[in-house]
Amino acid sequence: MEKTLPTQNFDPILFRRTLHQFPELSGKEQTTAQRIISQLNAFGLTPRTNIGGHGIVCEIRGTRPGTTTLLRADFDALPIVEKSDHAHCSQHPGVMHACGHDGHTASMMAVARHLASHPPVSGSVLLLFQPAEETGTGAADMLRDPWLAGQAVNNVFAYHNLPGYPLNTVITRPETFACASTGVTITLEGKTSHAAKPENGINPTNTLIALMQELQQLPTRFPDVFSLVTIIHATLGEPAFGTAPGDAQLLATLRSEQSDVLKAMQHAVEAATRTYSEQTGLHYQVSWQESFNAAVNTHHHNELVQRAASELGLPVYQLQEPMRWSEDVAEFLACWPGALFCVGSGESHPQLHNPDYDFPDALIETASALFLHLIEMLHNR
Repeated sequence: MEKTLPTQNFDPILFRRTLHQFPELSGKEQTTAQRIISQLNAFGLTPRTNIGGHGIVCEIRGTRPGTTTLLRADFDALPIVEKSDHAHCSQHPGVMHACGHDGHTASMMAVARHLASHPPVSGSVLLLFQPAEETGTGAADMLRDPWLAGQAVNNVFAYHNLPGYPLNTVITRPETFACASTGVTITLEGKTSHAAKPENGINPTNTLIALMQELQQLPTRFPDVFSLVTIIHATLGEPAFGTAPGDAQLLATLRSEQSDVLKAMQHAVEAATRTYSEQTGLHYQVSWQESFNAAVNTHHHNELVQRAASELGLPVYQLQEPMRWSEDVAEFLACWPGALFCVGSGESHPQLHNPDYDFPDALIETASALFLHLIEMLHNR
């Protein structure tokens, strides 16, 4: 006989809106994690907590041996000021769920509610709630946990909502789904001088210009693979007309559809910085931030997602090129086979990371149904 669980009053939409009202930045998701844990406990489930920080994994086992499937949702927010007038606006100034992680988590909670009373027939399902996705550190931190790293996972699935595509359209792609990327900060230190005597200083201006040009030409070295460099910020000296600059800083984002090409681009940036700096007597430092590997899907798991969507009557669209953005689920997909996919948020829906964005509640039912159908296919047939 099935257990009687306090699930009848759970509303995943209200849960999502509560998360939206109280967003927390990457690495600071204590309250969000506790909300997730408390709700899982209310379903009668006992999750593992504090995995790699605020990470949570809830294992639900069947009664027979079988495959292990990991479903992943993220729950961190962004440092963006929300500009919306709906009733569930962020109550934390300067922080908002502008990427839909509140909706991803609510979708997973709907899956948890169902599995609490209808566990898989065979094998195990791991519901993984990941912090710190936006900074590209959460997945790797969780994988340092010996228990999680030791799991023999056969299937990984995760989804992201995606504005610009028809609502409820399932967006798939085999092989690289989302690009590898990294931020780079190049710091140059020379010596200031009087602007009337620039020859008495070590001026980084020409080196800064040369590096900006070098970085923007970098993708031409890899013509057969999509790659891109975007310069996002640069500083040079101080706004003082009497002083020639003695320091500079350059920030850029590098991305490629292949992780090994991104690594080659990184080596090229370091080599160019070293060469130009040594030629002009500058001290330099190159540091890397928010680094992501490419999220690579297997053909088999991509086909499983397509089949599940088709059996549910959902439209399927297969991308011809990878998404240019990055997704930290790549770390799980590097360990275990699986697929990342997207679900359309609406063609005219505000874009991700925009201040007027809000996750469309209709996707909760769609995404949770898709996850549950994948479980049905892999564990109950």
